[in-house]
Amino acid sequence: MRKILLIAGLLVHLAFAGNTRYAASFLELGVGARALGMGGAHVALSDDATGFYWNPGGLAFLPNLQAASMYANLFNTLETQSYGSVAMPIFGGATISVAWIRLSVTDIPRYDFEDNQAINAYQRIHGLAEPLDDEPVDYFGSYEDAYIISFAKFIPVNLDLGWQYFEVPVNFGAGLNLKMLRQSLDDKKGSGMGLDLGLVMRVSLNQIFTESYYGDLTFGLNVQDIANTTITWDTDSKHKDLVDRNFKYGFSYNQPIGFLNGEMVFSFDLDSKYNGATHLGLEYVYNSSLAVRVGSNAGYFTAGAGLYLWKFHFDYAYQSHDLGNSHRVSILFGL
Repeated sequence: MRKILLIAGLLVHLAFAGNTRYAASFLELGVGARALGMGGAHVALSDDATGFYWNPGGLAFLPNLQAASMYANLFNTLETQSYGSVAMPIFGGATISVAWIRLSVTDIPRYDFEDNQAINAYQRIHGLAEPLDDEPVDYFGSYEDAYIISFAKFIPVNLDLGWQYFEVPVNFGAGLNLKMLRQSLDDKKGSGMGLDLGLVMRVSLNQIFTESYYGDLTFGLNVQDIANTTITWDTDSKHKDLVDRNFKYGFSYNQPIGFLNGEMVFSFDLDSKYNGATHLGLEYVYNSSLAVRVGSNAGYFTAGAGLYLWKFHFDYAYQSHDLGNSHRVSILFGL
């Protein structure tokens, strides 16, 4: 008897695929409903407890202690995603953060086949094999975890542009992620260590043009898996998955709208992976308490809303996808 593992819908991140193009792809799903409702265009807006994911450099702009969390069923409840993070400014303009992300699939059925039943993937996908009408032998799961420690530093600089204003204040944030990846599929396990580097540059245009109705222009760069993270499995062959380096860069601009008692935020991101996936986001915040959002995540429509009450931020995001539309709700608490 030989056992064939049938994992419908999970081939995208199957750990033992010969092509490691999608290694650790669970880290590409995003965290925080605000960012996801804006199409994932957040590399320049990363200034809260989700900054460890979008751009660790943005953590340098964190004003106070924050904690964030999210739980979601994805792709028609096929997968479960959750994360939690805590970030805190310390001394000397520095910020530290700890975070955890998990993607899990449970109750995957395992079937037995006789040795003389030669069934390949092509036959199964195209309906050329006999249907599975017997009960599974048992069930197993797939779990993917990332544990991330982040450090960021706020760096204010006065740039001499040679104008009549003499110097323009520019605020920089530089950040570093140290992450440990752990994955398991049935009884096999893999692990690896990765490194991310992030940079944010923010300029207040109202200080340049001396007009109060201008907002902030921000540029961001996040180099993910800068050393091409390797995940090594405990198989006999010590199989290795390679997580390719990704350059995520973009900008954002927030425009105060005084007569509407609100603010409009536009953001754009571009990834170097996957032929340059683009992300667009638009947000309108009314009275610092209610937000509505739309976006495009690599061509997929996104939308969302936010409600800010006291020290809590409640956010919702909708994302369309070929594997099934998803809904996410996240919460952020700040002192």
